[in-house]
Amino acid sequence: MTKVKDIVARLRQDFPENIASQGDPVGMQIGSMEADVTKVMTTLDVRPRVVEEAVEKGVDFIVSHHPVMFRPAQNLDFANAQNAMYGNIIKNGITVYSIHTNSDKAQDGSADWQAEELGLQDVEPFCLDDDGIAMGRKGKLPRTMTAYDFAYYVKEKMQIKMARLITANNEKPITSVGFICGDGGKYWTRALDDHLDAFITGDVYYHVGHDMISSGLTVVDPGHYTEKLFKYKVYDRLKKWNEENNWNVGIELSEVSTNPFQDLF
Repeated sequence: MTKVKDIVARLRQDFPENIASQGDPVGMQIGSMEADVTKVMTTLDVRPRVVEEAVEKGVDFIVSHHPVMFRPAQNLDFANAQNAMYGNIIKNGITVYSIHTNSDKAQDGSADWQAEELGLQDVEPFCLDDDGIAMGRKGKLPRTMTAYDFAYYVKEKMQIKMARLITANNEKPITSVGFICGDGGKYWTRALDDHLDAFITGDVYYHVGHDMISSGLTVVDPGHYTEKLFKYKVYDRLKKWNEENNWNVGIELSEVSTNPFQDLF
């Protein structure tokens, strides 16, 4: 019988836990490495609807991008919806394992997947973390375009309904681009340091947006849910590894959208 530790051992080869950013609670979240696995499911987030989906599908191992426990639980009072979700996970014998910034920083991980999605050329590491491993990527667009057209380019490539453009000049020519997956707004000055024309990241704060405009940097915020790439890419790898290693487990892709926002126009 395949155990959680068998699958985790293979995941760690591609996404080592020791390259995660300092303080990022990656790895085992809930459950046991010794638990038997009959069906594994990939997801971006572990939210109540995702857990319900896992129970319905008979999933006993969830692999997520975002850790299920970013902050320690103060208690396990099930009147709290988050705690009730933990209880549902435990009650149904589900193990949860998370691969977060160690996916962003890994070779052929989240940053490289996004560079490919964006169609960047001459891709290089961007924004080194404390350990010297890049958190993002930078590269060149296939052609120079205006800041305004660049925002629509990102929107099309990432297949999103809305992108926020932050720029002092809609006609500014954009050729060189850097990005950090998810919420990388605090690193925006690294794009200035590297003399890039534009920066892409999600969750840009209002006042930070003003600072970006003042600096002359063009920024496109496509939101955080663009990281959904993770669940598709890791699903594909698990399918491949399942055959190579004779795990004989079911591989499921979560069909639940965990985007908390609705884009209304």
